[in-house]
Amino acid sequence: MLNVNHLSKRYGSKVGLEPLTFETAPGRILGLVGPNGAGKTTTISCLAGILRPNTGTIQWKGKNLSDQSGVVSLIPESPEVYPLLSVFEHLELTARLFKLGVEWRQEANRWVSEMDLEGHRNTFGSALSKGLRQRLLLACMALRHSQVLLVDEPMIGLDPKGQRDVKELLSRFKKDGSTIVLSSHQLGLVEELADDVIILNHGAMVARGSIDELRQSSDASLEDLFFHYTGAGSRNPS
Repeated sequence: MLNVNHLSKRYGSKVGLEPLTFETAPGRILGLVGPNGAGKTTTISCLAGILRPNTGTIQWKGKNLSDQSGVVSLIPESPEVYPLLSVFEHLELTARLFKLGVEWRQEANRWVSEMDLEGHRNTFGSALSKGLRQRLLLACMALRHSQVLLVDEPMIGLDPKGQRDVKELLSRFKKDGSTIVLSSHQLGLVEELADDVIILNHGAMVARGSIDELRQSSDASLEDLFFHYTGAGSRNPS
């Protein structure tokens, strides 16, 4: 289990995230939604170790997540790769950094094929589109067998095929047992993929549960629930 307990973050006198507690399990997707400034990226950044929280603990299988190398992979809103490394050299670097076994090359070749990167095997990172950079980072994540995948706004800038491919990949990683935390403004995407949802507003969690639990026997969409819990509009989930 990924256990987050009383996680909070301040930026000087400004509250970025009020104490947040939740847990999620392997083979599940947890969606984070909320208006701009709600705390979604702050949560993702704390889980990834980019930001140091002011309070709280983050544990994976009962141990501090920060003490466990290679467990977490982050796909940020603007995926960055090494501009002077080719696609396959990124995979080789991943294998060397994480001391993967001698079979890494065969597995890397498989992921190059499955991520539709074969035609870009020798392309430098600087020449890759956003969609290709995302595919490359997902291939590196798959090669190192990351157990926790953090994904921040994966669909921005992608064409319809790229969006479909990313959804299929996230579903595949979920099926393979990864724990996925997905932050997105695209409520339809979260409603389609997520098993559980946390709605954040002004740095605080205002609702948590499965879509059905949040609906409370109504036929409300996640968009309806979003407006209801955040007060961002006049829509009503009933």
